[in-house]
Amino acid sequence: MGQLSAIKSAISGKNPDGSSAGVVGRLAGIGSFFGIGAAILGFLVGLPLVPITASPWEVIDPTPGESFVWQIHGSPLYPVFTLAFMLLLGAGLFFQAIGSKKLREALASSYASVIWITFLFAMAGGIYALIGFEGVFGESTIPGFLSNLYLIGAVFALTWQLGSIIYADSVKSWVGVLAGILNGLFIPLLALGQVLGAAAVYGAYAVLLLGQIFTLLFWWGPERSIREFARSPDQAKFAFGLTGLLTFIIGAAAVFIGPLTLIEGVQLWRPWGSMLGGTPPIEYVTSPALVFAFLSMLVFWIMLAPRLGAKELKEAHIGEDLLKGGTKWFALFLAMMGLLATAQAGSFSEGAATWGFFLVTMPAGAMIVVGAQYCAKTDIVTGLPLVATAIFMMIAPYTLAPFVIYPFIIVIITQAFLMIESYIRGLTGFSQGALTVITSLVCSAMVILFLFGSFGSGPLALWPTTKWFNITLFAGVPPAIQTPTVIVLPILFLLLRNVSLSGDSHGRGYATGGILMGASVLFSLMIPVIEGNVTATHVANTGAALLLALYSISVVLVLSLNLSLANDVEDSGYEFEGTLIRIGTLVGLAFAAVMVILVLVNFSGLPGPEEIAFTVSMMVTFVVGTEILSLLGWLISGIRLGMLKEGFSFTRTSQ
Repeated sequence: MGQLSAIKSAISGKNPDGSSAGVVGRLAGIGSFFGIGAAILGFLVGLPLVPITASPWEVIDPTPGESFVWQIHGSPLYPVFTLAFMLLLGAGLFFQAIGSKKLREALASSYASVIWITFLFAMAGGIYALIGFEGVFGESTIPGFLSNLYLIGAVFALTWQLGSIIYADSVKSWVGVLAGILNGLFIPLLALGQVLGAAAVYGAYAVLLLGQIFTLLFWWGPERSIREFARSPDQAKFAFGLTGLLTFIIGAAAVFIGPLTLIEGVQLWRPWGSMLGGTPPIEYVTSPALVFAFLSMLVFWIMLAPRLGAKELKEAHIGEDLLKGGTKWFALFLAMMGLLATAQAGSFSEGAATWGFFLVTMPAGAMIVVGAQYCAKTDIVTGLPLVATAIFMMIAPYTLAPFVIYPFIIVIITQAFLMIESYIRGLTGFSQGALTVITSLVCSAMVILFLFGSFGSGPLALWPTTKWFNITLFAGVPPAIQTPTVIVLPILFLLLRNVSLSGDSHGRGYATGGILMGASVLFSLMIPVIEGNVTATHVANTGAALLLALYSISVVLVLSLNLSLANDVEDSGYEFEGTLIRIGTLVGLAFAAVMVILVLVNFSGLPGPEEIAFTVSMMVTFVVGTEILSLLGWLISGIRLGMLKEGFSFTRTSQ
């Protein structure tokens, strides 16, 4: 009844008591009627009317010239329907852009101006869909038309998702949350409809219809519902938790439909950039439309990351927002680039093959950035599965399927718990100091065990990395098939050690942990280069080079972190333990200097087998010795600085 009264007041301009009605945006609300009309048109047509990648098309008459006839989505009227649909959405966005002035002023932000960009690309997409379609007179020109159309459609989808954030994060009511989430689900569901069929398409138009109805209620709602402070309202925090769960449920379609295959009786998972053939038309094992759906939802989730107030930050023990500033925009940049690459990959043209690398690294990179940022805020529960899943998703040409499927399922489960946490306590992460220390210790120990060959040795052909990579680790799996997975495992544990270590420096006033996290994130994007190797020996040597390169990059940062922890332990009144950590760190630093000289001397020319073996042995000694000393330091600092006492706290936040 309250919303009905608000609508009546918005139309009449007066409250029931006769006073002037202050609404969020009276003119903007009119635009919602055009959106409702677009949703109804979509229902009647039953086709994806937003230019989304990988749309099916067929040639009816292949005769070049005026006689050439082709169609998209099995309908000769598809361009006309697309024009009508996009013009309706564009008209609605035009009114919303004009009518959002009061909202922009109340929020002291020009973010709502993104609606103008969405309006422009809605109009451009609709017009080009018809004009460009009419300009195709031969099959050879179809990929070029589709490439341009998909580019416009991708930018529209991107700005549509960014605009949907406005509703969920601007007002203190569930109307805004529902408007934002429902509108944000429209593009992903429509993209899923490209593969899953009519049910998903009609579902997309259903959420668009409901989303536009709630958008009307948002704009015609009372002006006092706009949030007064910069921090996100409680409803927006829950929206972030719910959206995270929905993001990975939608992403499950891209994980399970297409990438899975059987080779020699072993189930494998192929990266999204894997192709079925090398000649046009280029086709990927996973439909780019499914990846497009996941990425468009990922954009919405990243941008919805809430801003917490001082009291909430204190009770969450995280000190600052989980995603903010450059980290947030870098994750968004990766997702955006992936979205644009996915759009181009769906044109199935000869040039589409070049986008395969981005289909792999951009989604995984965005997940790693978000996961690493969670770990840096001591939320191992949420962050670690994201990082591990993304690493396994990048292994090429394939990885053992359980290493992708099970971590991805864990991601969905952790997001479900995070949604519950955001609803009950209004927090968007779990502060887990104890798990941060334990994870650092376990991952470091795993690196040591791999270097010692504790999991078995590989064939002599892998020398000098025989001890590191046992490519017969999993019984019953041919060595050639498990090689990519086994060789990435030590690198994975080293990366997980680094991102969890970044949590040790959280809130202590030194930036070493953040630099270590950032370097590890960027380095992880090099994992797909292993695919370019021909033999298992070449793969092992490349894996070893990546492992040692990552360790070399991170060792100075780790030793600097250890010195900072030693100072904190001493300042806490434990001088003996602090001195012990410092001495161990200085020993590691001296050993590192010796290793640099040794490598320069032995590899300045063409080293023989004995020199290679000696250098590798010394390198293993250095890594293991440094890790053992660091393990002792992390354990001591975890105990003396109280991190091992920090865990789950099942209490509500104070109101």
